[in-house]
Parts: sequence; structure tokens; C-alpha cells
Amino acid sequence: MIYQNRDENLLVKLTDNNSYLAHMHRQVEIFYVLDGAIEITIFGQKKRLEKGMVSIAFPNVVHETHTPCRSRAVMIIFSLDFLPDFSAEFHMQRPQNPFVADLKDPERFSFLVSGLLDSTQKNTDIRISKGYLYILTAMILSQTPLIRQESVSAGICQDISNYLNQHFTEEISLSQLADALGYSKYHISHIFKESFGCSYSDYLRKIRSEHAMGLLTHSGLSMTDICFSSGFSSMRSFYRAFRAVYGTAPGAVR
Repeated sequence: MIYQNRDENLLVKLTDNNSYLAHMHRQVEIFYVLDGAIEITIFGQKKRLEKGMVSIAFPNVVHETHTPCRSRAVMIIFSLDFLPDFSAEFHMQRPQNPFVADLKDPERFSFLVSGLLDSTQKNTDIRISKGYLYILTAMILSQTPLIRQESVSAGICQDISNYLNQHFTEEISLSQLADALGYSKYHISHIFKESFGCSYSDYLRKIRSEHAMGLLTHSGLSMTDICFSSGFSSMRSFYRAFRAVYGTAPGAVR
């Protein structure tokens, strides 16, 4: 899991066969599927999106994408400063369901996405792009019930992500993580619940399994070496965690 330090106020692009490991950033991220299918996980909720479906990931929420076969989608990433009228929603709330499978006005939505993509590609007046995006965002949020959440500092999320990316192979408890970052373990546990969408132990198992997957596919290490190089304390815990994350045993990958 990585914390992306993005600088752009607005990014709109066509993306083919998008697959990206779990990450988070300060911006809002929208996917609109044009063709094929893409599996998107946001805040622990996973859904297979097909043509005409939409997802929205709020700031500082863990999300990832996976294309099982093929996909084409429009990816929209924008900062909170770009659409200030939605600041309250993005800061203090999150979607109860971050996916819209049945848009109320699909033709209008498709037209607006095309207009936004065209205006950004042609580098026209940024206010035109902003106009398209305002309407698109309003349409999505009108079909996405929001629930209140406590505002979480982006800096804390980034600190957690960076620290665990460096130390996940070590035996590190929640208390040790909290002490290293200068917070109480209760506060860190709350951050995982509110922004990462999982417990600390689940998060640790996930990044260790992702590391193991990389070693399985790009190294000749033995299964035992991969297990302990990824931070697992036993082969049993390795197999159990890997199957929970990927739905298959490590040996089936090779």
C-alpha cells in the first residue's frame, strides 16, 4: 500500500486494462467504465464494474483496481480545491456504497464525461472542464448516500503508509507502530477503521501478501524464503493470509 503524493488539480485520461495495487491520496478519484470490466475495491468494498458503471473514492481512502481480462475506462482525479462547493462532503463524509451501477441519466452522464475528456485533452479554458466536472460529481453524489465520518489528517495516513512500507517485514505490533509515530494505539486503530477500511492486522497481512506475490512472480526464491522475507512468522500464517488476499494458494501462482 502506497500513499501517492499527487500535485495536479485535475487529471482526466483514458486508461486501458487498469490494475493498480492498494493506494490512497488527497484527491478524489472517479472511474467510468467504457468497455470490458474492472474490479475496484474502495474502503474494503469490492465490485466488478462493467460498461456504464461508476466508482468514486474519497480522499485518504484506500482503493485499488484490477482488470481480470480487459477494460477501458475514463479515470478522473481532482483535488478538493478544484471543486470547493463539495468540500464539506469530501472532508466529513464518505459513501455508504462507492459504486453506481445504474445511473439515472446514463446518456447525459456519458455526454458530460466525453466533454470533460475532450476539454482537458484540447487544453481549453479550465473553467469548461470544471463545469463538466461539477455536474458529473453532483450526479454521482445524488445517487450515493453519504455517511458521516471523522475528518482524518492526510499526514497521519501518509506517515502510517510510509512507515509500514519500510518495516512490514519486521514483527511490529500496533503499540510499536503508534509509539514510532508518536500517537496512541487507540488513535492509530481509529485511523485504520476510518481511512484504511480494515484492521491493522488485516492491513499488515495484505501488504505482506502483496510483497510475497512480487517475489513469487519475479524471483526464484523458495516458498520458505518468500514466506519469511515477506514478514510472516510461519508457513501456516503465510498460506492463510495469501489465500485470504488472492483467493488462491501461493503454490498455484507458480
